[in-house]
Amino acid sequence: MTSNVSAVGERVGEFYDQLVGMFDASLYGPNIHVGYWNSQEDSTTLEDAADRLTDMMIARLRIGAGSRVLDIGCGFGGPAIRLAQKTGAEVVGISVSRKQVEKANELAEAAGVSGKVTFQYADAMDLAFDDGSFDAVWMLESVMQMPDRTAALAEAARVLRPGGRLALTDNYEREEISEERRPVIENILQRYLTQPPASFETYPAMLRQAGLRCTELLDVSESTTKQSVRRLGEAMAQNMEQLASKVDPEVFNKLKPAEGENMEMPELGYLIATARRPGTA
Repeated sequence: MTSNVSAVGERVGEFYDQLVGMFDASLYGPNIHVGYWNSQEDSTTLEDAADRLTDMMIARLRIGAGSRVLDIGCGFGGPAIRLAQKTGAEVVGISVSRKQVEKANELAEAAGVSGKVTFQYADAMDLAFDDGSFDAVWMLESVMQMPDRTAALAEAARVLRPGGRLALTDNYEREEISEERRPVIENILQRYLTQPPASFETYPAMLRQAGLRCTELLDVSESTTKQSVRRLGEAMAQNMEQLASKVDPEVFNKLKPAEGENMEMPELGYLIATARRPGTA
């Protein structure tokens, strides 16, 4: 079962198709999301920190064996596979990148969970699943690349059963962006096909408009993006030659930091939101 893919979805999918080789050599392992560190002194590796954030999200879904979970924006499938292994739940992952879907299904088979975890090409803006067909949905760093956050959340709410839970991560405008800094930040976001940041204060209202009730809104910026940008930058500098060999040179040169460019964006924060669809099953 697949859905129609929007023009924005196709562009995002092509973007990630081009980067499969680079992420295949990623220091995050089978993840394409930031990590979580407990302190500045925490020496956890990038991959283990990413797994730690995944585990935090798993805990928020409150599911177990017999549950059915939708992973919207599944990447290479690492988090979905980890979720199935830890909880026994069945997981369906979707992505607008055909190469990600192919790689994710390969990883699920290699991990011995292909009977419980499957991945397919589909767009979050037009989900081809029945109403109320999932016990939980999560969106790890995917809603920020969708053309309309509220519409994407409404689709997620539609496929959730009454009482089902949603967990997501997103970026938001943590500090006012100056006129001088705005074009710098917009340029970086556009290079990665990321939408403008959300608003922390209005996030509960946006979830409510989508048919969901916010149960938690947590600012984890200090433990996630602030740490990840610095640590990933250091790791990339040490592995630039290996990463460059995995991607088309034109694409790699477009995405790598320019000489003297600082990829840190203190104006942007990183949040975890948890919500539930009202009602009982």
